[in-house]
Amino acid sequence: MSSQSRRSFLASSGKLVVGTAALGSIGAAFAADAPVQAGAGQGLVVDAPAPNVCATCEFWGGMRRISDDKKQVVAQSMGWCNNPRSPHHGQLTAANHDMSHMDVWRKWSAL
Repeated sequence: MSSQSRRSFLASSGKLVVGTAALGSIGAAFAADAPVQAGAGQGLVVDAPAPNVCATCEFWGGMRRISDDKKQVVAQSMGWCNNPRSPHHGQLTAANHDMSHMDVWRKWSAL
């Protein structure tokens, strides 16, 4: 490989690395702790005291967080059911899925 081609390769790959890093930092700035608002693209909002809803269950394995006032759970739309007693065990369920078996649901300990 000649020194001219090595030099051009390093210059072009350096621009790619810098561009990728810049895009990553811009994305991180937009995602930093945005306030929880219904319908703002932040996820599915579920009332925290709601019983028999997957997002408020101890065993639901989706991404979720509790609002600052602890009145709402903001959840990703789908998550795994990790309750071995549930008929939905090992399946993807929606955050707002209503559990038909009351004896299976257990309140999320963080609530």
